[in-house]
Amino acid sequence: MKFKFVKIISITMLLVFFSGCSWKTDQYVLFNKGVNDAKLVPNTFRSSYEYKIIPDNRLSVLVYNHPELSTRDVRAAIYPDSERGVLVAADGTIDLPLVGIIKVSGLTLREASRLLSREYSKYIKNAHVTLDILNKKVYVMGEVRTPGQVPITGNTINLIEAIAQSGDFTEFALRNNIKIIRGSAQKPIVQSVDLTKINALASNRLYLYPNDVVYVMPNSARKRNLAIAESVPGVTLASQILTMLLTGKYLTETTIFNVTTP
Repeated sequence: MKFKFVKIISITMLLVFFSGCSWKTDQYVLFNKGVNDAKLVPNTFRSSYEYKIIPDNRLSVLVYNHPELSTRDVRAAIYPDSERGVLVAADGTIDLPLVGIIKVSGLTLREASRLLSREYSKYIKNAHVTLDILNKKVYVMGEVRTPGQVPITGNTINLIEAIAQSGDFTEFALRNNIKIIRGSAQKPIVQSVDLTKINALASNRLYLYPNDVVYVMPNSARKRNLAIAESVPGVTLASQILTMLLTGKYLTETTIFNVTTP
């Protein structure tokens, strides 16, 4: 019985080793295809993008010369991020001093700023309002070292920057088929980016927008190793060894998205 147990562990480890040895070197090299033929052109799509306010955004409100009406004052520096600014309610409205409840969802920051300036002009002279969104973010999931939320300070963030802030790829990442998911749950839009090709640098798909989801899919070696781990459920020691080798299966194996590019 002991010999059989040791044999199972040995076979399991050998399968993991040899499956790992079959990885292709070019899976680990970014922008290695089409370098000589690449013709990079400036990307003008990002400059035309303007974010529209949605429920659960937190807005920083500055009313010029009226700190008592603003949320952007010295006190904001000591508040936790979850309490800064004013929260956009589920119905798309915000509740502000003096002007009351105003609907801002669906508006760009510029449009909302003009709207609030007009509303405050009913009560104060030369009203000027500027807005900023405090909690813009994208979500990076799958085969990265620290999956989770990545904050956006401007209007957009670069895909490479988002992956870098997530700790870079794991050794199991499929670098030539990264999924970017945006839109509504009813009508999701799925795009694929191949970071092994230099032409990806000139692609509009390289830019992420607030609430986008980046899903780094597992490569074939990861799938084979997971299949091995799950095929020997009764061998506790082997399962523990494989779990360590696979760098946290339950944290990085995000098969919740079974997406295909249209």
